[in-house]
Amino acid sequence: MTITLRPATEADAPSLARIATAAFANSLSPLIFPRSQLATATITEADLFADEVTWRESMLTKRLREDKPCVVAVEVDDSTGQEISVLGFAHWQKPGPEAPEVRGVEVRPATYDRSMFLRIVEKFTEKDREALGERGHEEYWYAILISVDPKQHRRGVGRKLVNWGLECARKEGRDAYLTATEAGKPLYEVCGFEALETYDCYGVPLTSMVWRLEKNQQ
Repeated sequence: MTITLRPATEADAPSLARIATAAFANSLSPLIFPRSQLATATITEADLFADEVTWRESMLTKRLREDKPCVVAVEVDDSTGQEISVLGFAHWQKPGPEAPEVRGVEVRPATYDRSMFLRIVEKFTEKDREALGERGHEEYWYAILISVDPKQHRRGVGRKLVNWGLECARKEGRDAYLTATEAGKPLYEVCGFEALETYDCYGVPLTSMVWRLEKNQQ
């Protein structure tokens, strides 16, 4: 078996959404799909998982339509060349002004706390500008989301996905930037990212991290 990367398509969105939902179950997900809802008699953990998958699938589709590069890590059967499974993905944003938003794609389940999601986005934007200046990550290759199936950890999948974006940055003579959870931070440090600030995002510790081209010349 070989692990390889390929561009994502909208057909990948359901499987990628399931991976991201599982990957962020212990960090940001409980903020956006509050577990307090489990106190009701009608909502179960399975309901929250399914609703989050639905939302994430719509957001992945939206970002693809906004031309934000997404690469998928897949396991391929060496003898047949056929894909066996999807292992993870990385959604990046190219340097430059934010592209026009594609509207009408995002699905908002009843259990989704949109106001909290918008507050998290606002916090990210605030911290980006504090770390990088008024234009935020506009001059950087920016990792929107990097997710690996928790069952596929320690196979080098995450590093392949990160390095794909860093190679894009290197070819364009750019630096790269991301916001890391505590779980993801060690991987990014291995890949050459440096921590700028660790801050509290509504109870979840996050770290602004930058990869400097001048310090990572091959």
